[in-house]
Amino acid sequence: MKMSRRFATYFMVASLVTTTIISAVTLGCSGGEERLNVLLICVDTLRPDRLGYCGHRRNTSPTIDKLAGEGVVFEKCYSVAGWTLPAMATIFTGHYPRDHGATDFHWSIDPKLPTLTGVLRREGYDTRAYVSHVILKPEYGLADGFRSYDYSVLNVGHPHDVATAEQLTDLVINDLREIEKPFFIWAHYFDPHFAYLTHGRWASFGNTDIDRYDQEIAHTDYHIARLLRELEKKGLDDNTIVIFTSDHGEEFGEHDGQYHYTLYEEILLSPLVIKAPFLEPRASRTVVEQIDFAPTILGMLGLEFDGELPGRDVLTDSTGVRPIFFERDRPPPWVQRGVIFEGHKLFVIEIADTTKIPITSRGTYSKVKNVHPGIYMYDLSKDPAETHNLYSETDPKAKELLGLLARHFAAPRPSVHSVEVDEELKKKLRSLGYIR
Repeated sequence: MKMSRRFATYFMVASLVTTTIISAVTLGCSGGEERLNVLLICVDTLRPDRLGYCGHRRNTSPTIDKLAGEGVVFEKCYSVAGWTLPAMATIFTGHYPRDHGATDFHWSIDPKLPTLTGVLRREGYDTRAYVSHVILKPEYGLADGFRSYDYSVLNVGHPHDVATAEQLTDLVINDLREIEKPFFIWAHYFDPHFAYLTHGRWASFGNTDIDRYDQEIAHTDYHIARLLRELEKKGLDDNTIVIFTSDHGEEFGEHDGQYHYTLYEEILLSPLVIKAPFLEPRASRTVVEQIDFAPTILGMLGLEFDGELPGRDVLTDSTGVRPIFFERDRPPPWVQRGVIFEGHKLFVIEIADTTKIPITSRGTYSKVKNVHPGIYMYDLSKDPAETHNLYSETDPKAKELLGLLARHFAAPRPSVHSVEVDEELKKKLRSLGYIR
């Protein structure tokens, strides 16, 4: 992903007007100064190349583009799984899906794992979540550490028929009137997720799937603007870290598929912008995994996690090339495991043991036409679109990457913690394409 020329110019101007860098520790944790707040904005199913600051030709994201011009833009941010539940569980636990356990909608996060919000709540943060996806409900373990966990927008209507960005924004704005400081807010917007709706203000974009997907992005961007204006209106913007990201991207035929069932770049790449009072606007080439969110957020606040984490604070530690790992167990009956290292990407697709899936859900798998067993390897520097599979049993690079994968996934899995999937949840999951 490369920044657009328009954003690069805006970025240079923003950098010139930022003349003082204040350390996070000074602002947040010493001298009696007011501690920093955090606003985490996540837009479901948002691929970065449909945003203006990443070069998209349409004006889908003026608010996000402005935020990018004022913050640190990470040009490569990878989802650990390519779908919502394991990705968000990783952001809040700091652990890979193989370790936190929420790898399917039948399983929740291992309750023994500490969470980012658990640390913040203990440190006196007013922690509040506003979510709009059925697989982010409290039973999956994501509510741990939140003082308030609001998923009431799920009652607005069927996700194929209604948009919820306006209602979710209203909830956050209303609570800003009474929120205590310091606060941590997670606002998870759903609208770009299938089905893609038409929004009159942006109907000129067209009526194909990707046209309406762009409309959904523009609609969400409009309501994010409302939220950021309210933050400014209340004088909170100067003391709030704003983090903008997504859980994963979306596929529009690039590899003969749609939605998000594979491990290709259009699904794994996510946008990431961090704006903070102590950060100069810049573009960063540091490669980010979602395991890095917890240590980076706590690092900005001068706090420590309970126990060790596999990720790093990407604002202070950009040294060395490390393997990037990702995995997904959906859709059955496939298990997909992958790694990126030194410019090469390799993933393995195998047939899963579906007897581990609760018997009531066996045979409900979504049929996907572009997931096939095999080993796939790409040179991302020469073939970023992943069009030519280079895998060979005798290739030294393939052997190296397979070795990295084998070692990474050799650790025993945690005990599973079941979530009851009742008929109402099945109906919603079916409508969203997770099952049939």
